[in-house]
Amino acid sequence: MKENMLYDTNRYQLRSFVLQRMQKIIQQQKKAQPNQTVFFGDSIVQYFDLAKFLPSLGTCYNCGIAGITSDMLLHFVDEAVIKYQPRQVFLMIGTNDLGDTIMASPRQIALQVKELIEIILGNLPEAKIYLLSCLPCLEALHGYQAQQKGLRSNDNLQMIFDEEQKLIHHPQVQFIQLFTDQNQQVYLSTADYTDGLHLTESGYQKISARLLAQLTND
Repeated sequence: MKENMLYDTNRYQLRSFVLQRMQKIIQQQKKAQPNQTVFFGDSIVQYFDLAKFLPSLGTCYNCGIAGITSDMLLHFVDEAVIKYQPRQVFLMIGTNDLGDTIMASPRQIALQVKELIEIILGNLPEAKIYLLSCLPCLEALHGYQAQQKGLRSNDNLQMIFDEEQKLIHHPQVQFIQLFTDQNQQVYLSTADYTDGLHLTESGYQKISARLLAQLTND
């Protein structure tokens, strides 16, 4: 696939780095122990050092894939989640859907996530799912006005989580708000980003603290 070719949203198209990452996840799966924890999502998940920032969760398998969108997750959920046979799954997805390839609405993204969760629970009925909100971006760098393409904005990123809470009603799904703190304030600062979208160590430390605080309150 040419790197500069026009993206066709009616076809399942993958870049080489995505295929390479998928192959690593499949190989990891062959050695994975059941009844552990899986994280599934995009690059923010892939670059999340789970052993470093979330050691209290025990054995975690990172199945994040840079550049992936919610519809692509549906194609890969068997290899990246179901065959791992986890007891709990953490999902974070949505920001790439607002990029310049898919450009789905927040409701469309939430519907894709709803379908993803239904597939997981249909195959793993005892699993617990934690649905993480998208993270805010630095709009001056990664918002649609700065990029002159796509639909990414912090309003739309927050709206994905709002739509998910309206559409997804299952006792085994817990929503975890990482966009804002307990006072509904954005707590990530410029220093917490490497490029306005991906996180530094301080950014991962902050979202890990938020995640663990909400798990404790479960």
